[in-house]
Amino acid sequence: MSKSHDRRHFLKCLSGGLASAAAWSTVAQLGLIERATAQVTGGYKALVCIYLAGANDAFNWLAPRDSISAGSRYDAYQTSRGGVYGSANSQGLAIPFSDLLSIAPSNQSIAYGLHPAHVDFQTGAQMHSGLKSIFDQGKAAFICNVGPLLEPLTKASYLSNGRKPAQLFSHNDQENLWHLGFSDNTLPLSRTGWGGRLAQSLSGNLPNGLSPAISIAGSARFLTGSQIVPYQLAASGVDVLDNYGATATANYQNARRAVLNDLLMQDSNSPFVREYTRTFSRSLSIGESLNTVLSGADGTLSTEFPTGSLSDQLKLVARMIKASRSSLGATRQVYYVRLGGFDLHDGMFVNGQPIATSGHGDLLTQLNQAIGAFWTALGEIGARSQVTSFTMSDFGRTLSGNGNGTDHAWGGNMLVMGDAVLGGKLYGRYPQLVLDNDDASNQDYSLSRGQYIPTTAVEQVAATLARWMGVTDSSALDAMFPLLANFSSSDLGFMES
Repeated sequence: MSKSHDRRHFLKCLSGGLASAAAWSTVAQLGLIERATAQVTGGYKALVCIYLAGANDAFNWLAPRDSISAGSRYDAYQTSRGGVYGSANSQGLAIPFSDLLSIAPSNQSIAYGLHPAHVDFQTGAQMHSGLKSIFDQGKAAFICNVGPLLEPLTKASYLSNGRKPAQLFSHNDQENLWHLGFSDNTLPLSRTGWGGRLAQSLSGNLPNGLSPAISIAGSARFLTGSQIVPYQLAASGVDVLDNYGATATANYQNARRAVLNDLLMQDSNSPFVREYTRTFSRSLSIGESLNTVLSGADGTLSTEFPTGSLSDQLKLVARMIKASRSSLGATRQVYYVRLGGFDLHDGMFVNGQPIATSGHGDLLTQLNQAIGAFWTALGEIGARSQVTSFTMSDFGRTLSGNGNGTDHAWGGNMLVMGDAVLGGKLYGRYPQLVLDNDDASNQDYSLSRGQYIPTTAVEQVAATLARWMGVTDSSALDAMFPLLANFSSSDLGFMES
């Protein structure tokens, strides 16, 4: 028998043991991803994904602020947005020049402006930095015109035979692609999210069984790995089993717990019962262990957080990070929090109400105050250099309005924040904000209502963050992000090496 025949026979037998060619591809990819594990050095690091659900209007979040003169970048912005919003133009979407908070990105030739929601603020007796101050301090940056892509696209290729992500402009589908970290949901790894793949490659469960992938916002594809199960927490903390304390004698709690333990120790012929028992026992053990830690000194903070869903979530993340670095002995973690309400087909502004705190401004005020207090808390526990936070959102929104709001688009801007961020800059290409643009020299491509074709892919951002976390092996990065090779760079340069 020839060597080639032997090889073919071996591969045939091997492939017969797999469900499909896709399964074989998954095994190969997982093997490469797991090679990243050896790269973990240098102490604790964590990523915190802040998901802005519904599609944040990213071009009112960050707008050009060079001049009000005709032909300026601000002039192009206010023209494409139907004019400046005000009592005389209630359908305009542009923020007045004087209301934008001026920032001067060090790598740009013009000034930009942040939405007026991003000011410093006070909670109780504490002052907190808003996003403008954090950006000015060089601790935050924006990545511009990011979105799901299968390959780089021009307007001509978009309109002809260029490969495009499926179901563009659909909330569920595009959110899923952001969570996957690549734009083809038919690939073998599409059961997992890039946060989960990253956590799996760099860290196993902690000694108490806690997963390195932790959500404070319910189930999230972003945190799912092939071999890890994300741990979910409520913003209030661990939801322990009431009246079943192992040592509490009041109301016969210890007696109830003894009966429960006996039930959990019973064997069963049913695989479903056995799996349920294992899952329940694991959850009970981890929850009680974690609740004990969070109730102690390692789980408490002196930082005063404002009220609100996102603030509550990020407060728990800060407590978890403090506990994880000390009592729990974690080295790498990935967190997920979420703020909804950004699908503003109407209500971008509220007549007679301040732009900074109503409509879209109300949501951005919640974001600003949550990340500002979180930044203070990270300073309190000395973790600003070890934690990088970033935003994701379904997609950008149309530049032109629909009468009272905006509609679904594609590319948008995202934020990264932390001491390890090379901040005070814009990365990628900030669009010219022109409707129906086809400017090849500036790689500026938009559709009829200003739906911008992204110039930076989601996986380029994700791969840059993965490198900072410790995945430096290029083949492991390519396996983690299967379409990464389609783009010119796997490191956008916004993180310290």
